[in-house]
Amino acid sequence: MAITLYDVQPSPHGRKVRLLAAELGIPLVKVSCDPRIGETRTSDYLAKNPNGRVPTLEEDGFVLWESPAILKYLAAKRPDRALGGSDTKAQALVDQWICWWVSGPEAAIDALAWEVLIKPKVLNQPGNDPGIIADAHARIDRFLPVLDKQLAGRDYVVGPLTVVDFLIGPRLDTAPSILKFDISRYANIRAWLERLRAKPYWQDA
Repeated sequence: MAITLYDVQPSPHGRKVRLLAAELGIPLVKVSCDPRIGETRTSDYLAKNPNGRVPTLEEDGFVLWESPAILKYLAAKRPDRALGGSDTKAQALVDQWICWWVSGPEAAIDALAWEVLIKPKVLNQPGNDPGIIADAHARIDRFLPVLDKQLAGRDYVVGPLTVVDFLIGPRLDTAPSILKFDISRYANIRAWLERLRAKPYWQDA
């Protein structure tokens, strides 16, 4: 059965899924669902994803949301690639870095995006609160040195390529320029991003 991805092109979370699918050669039927014009708030969409967010994946009646879960689901379809981890220890490390990213740096990036982009430019609400912005920057500055150290001497976050790289890489590929935070001092992160950007599908997914 076809795999349908409900998504909108600018979504950083949807891009993670599109990139991993491209790496694995898994075709997706892409259905545009734009939260900016209310398409994620319809009753039909909320029946699939009660959070009213993208991305959402559907396959043969099975519905899955949250990009880390979708990445692991797709990786499991290509066990020969072992992108979910090649053994129990590698799988545990994958889960460790997923938890670290979602609860730490990405939460800070999301808070920053919400304050400087979504509230003022999408929701027409007051944004750009200096305290919220400063806190988000402080949290990003706290966590990114951890990733930079982890990447020292490694091609990818866990060592071999895994779903972790597709969870983190797409966000750090674009968020610094859009949200105005600096990663230039993190040489290992920058080298890792260049390895990801060299993949033939990276700019188009």
